[in-house]
Amino acid sequence: MANAPAPDLGMPLLNKKALLTVGGITLGVWATALATGNKWVIGLVAVLTVALVGLLLWALRMAKKQKEVVQLLQQAQGSPEARKAALEQLALRDPKGADALGAIARAQLEAQEDPDKALATLQGIDLSKLPQDAADQVRTFRCQLLLLKNRSRDARDLADQIQVPSTGPKPARAMMASVVAEAWARTGRGQEAMVLLEDYKPDDPELTEMRPVILFARVFAHFAVGRKERCKKDMTMLMQQDMNLLGRFVQPGPGIHIELRQIATEVLQTHPDMRKMAKAQQAAMQRRVR
Repeated sequence: MANAPAPDLGMPLLNKKALLTVGGITLGVWATALATGNKWVIGLVAVLTVALVGLLLWALRMAKKQKEVVQLLQQAQGSPEARKAALEQLALRDPKGADALGAIARAQLEAQEDPDKALATLQGIDLSKLPQDAADQVRTFRCQLLLLKNRSRDARDLADQIQVPSTGPKPARAMMASVVAEAWARTGRGQEAMVLLEDYKPDDPELTEMRPVILFARVFAHFAVGRKERCKKDMTMLMQQDMNLLGRFVQPGPGIHIELRQIATEVLQTHPDMRKMAKAQQAAMQRRVR
């Protein structure tokens, strides 16, 4: 099963420019308040400044926590043992599972071996406590795992709640749009899925890492609207990147239309390695006959 990338919580690390801007505005407000000489105005500005300092301290703590979690995820990529060690560290950091960022990181690592466990972890996150964009990224992660398990109806319920942004990093937008589009295409909204994918092309150099996700969505969308040749073309692009990616379509089990499975099988048969295997099998059969 393909790894599902963990979403960002939408809490960018504070940078020097942002801090300088906030500091400059705060100084300007204080200068204006002092110029009025009104103690009530000065008192109000003082209260607001205390609140601002508190917010900045919270943001700094979150930035530090985010950086630590990202480092743990990077360390976990080396081996199954490294992944296990990272999961143990995340459990020690948050034994009650109350931290959303830690839960998302755990789900990302769990998804590589046990998607059901990752789904359970994500379902435990209280989305009402997250900003809208962060909650939508968690929904996107859950939706992708459900699609990988061919639970299209459950995925559609989540996809309908996701608001794909029109601004922000293009890869993140492409990921969300592709996951939503696949869920729609597999549950009767093929034309709407095609519209959603219009801005995200698989040959876009900005979207190299998102290419398989975009192509998966395009396969299902083209199939849903009856464009079988375009569907085959997208499958061929997936195969050229990694023939194992077509495993989503050819593996036995419910959830994949039989005609879509047949198209994937035909595409796979054009791969040089598959042709070699077919020739080897044919030669072996001929030797047995002799």
